[in-house]
Amino acid sequence: MRSQIGASVPESERAALLQRLDRAEAALEAQRTYQALYLLEAPYDGAAAFAFAASSGAQPPHAFVKKWTEVGAPRPHSGKAGRVPAAVDAVAEVAENRGLATYQASRPYAEDSGIEAGLYYLGESHAVMNYAAFLRAGKWSSAGRRPPFRSIASELAAFDREMTTRYETMERANHPTYIRASAALKQARSLNEHGALEGALFEYLLSRYLFAPLRGPAGADATRERIAAARATLPAAEDHSIAELFFEFAEEGLASDGADLRRGASSVLEDVLPAYRAAIAPAAPTASANAGAAVTITLVRWPFT
Repeated sequence: MRSQIGASVPESERAALLQRLDRAEAALEAQRTYQALYLLEAPYDGAAAFAFAASSGAQPPHAFVKKWTEVGAPRPHSGKAGRVPAAVDAVAEVAENRGLATYQASRPYAEDSGIEAGLYYLGESHAVMNYAAFLRAGKWSSAGRRPPFRSIASELAAFDREMTTRYETMERANHPTYIRASAALKQARSLNEHGALEGALFEYLLSRYLFAPLRGPAGADATRERIAAARATLPAAEDHSIAELFFEFAEEGLASDGADLRRGASSVLEDVLPAYRAAIAPAAPTASANAGAAVTITLVRWPFT
């Protein structure tokens, strides 16, 4: 990946991808495998997208439309889900879910921001599918029986209400954190609607993890002992790899000087793990209410942002 980034990515765009790659490498060296795979996607997609744009060359608008049509919409080609740990399926499903939206957006993006930008997103739309295939092609040991994953529509709606309420009073400086968490929640909703339950659960928990700094100080600092104790509460014979991915985030937070990462480590124990347990438990019955009709207004700037 480092070689490809050096060869394909403009120098002005390399820093963010290399920083993400450094985190992925550190995670792999610390045996946080699921986190390494999650972090690797951004450099993988970015390098592939820049390489595609460079190989396509400068094109007039009509040539881009021809290229866009010839390349066609990306399709998943990684096989049936379920052969790999749930966390791997989750990351793969998230990638696949972004593919078609990015492809569709690349055409108007070429019109608004230039052909090079359109080519970048056209390349990325297929790169995400390739990354999902790469993940599922790996040789994985059995992670055990999966929990009974289900639709989490009610959980998503409840957390959306909480985030919106806090947004109404938060300082403008906190808006970027809110946007990242909201984008993850939007992806969770899309995945849940398409029946990609592992991906939906991961993005829902990720939105809670990202939102943690906006909730104020943690109840208690995370420690290795607390993380180990929380791990031990999940049956070893079952596939709780999605929860394990967040334990790995927590372990990274312990070793970090970053305030958000350290706050995130505490949130894994205080918020993410309880939310995970609730999401794999049977859905709570909901009472019908004669509430007035609600209107949701979504301002769309870019897919999943």
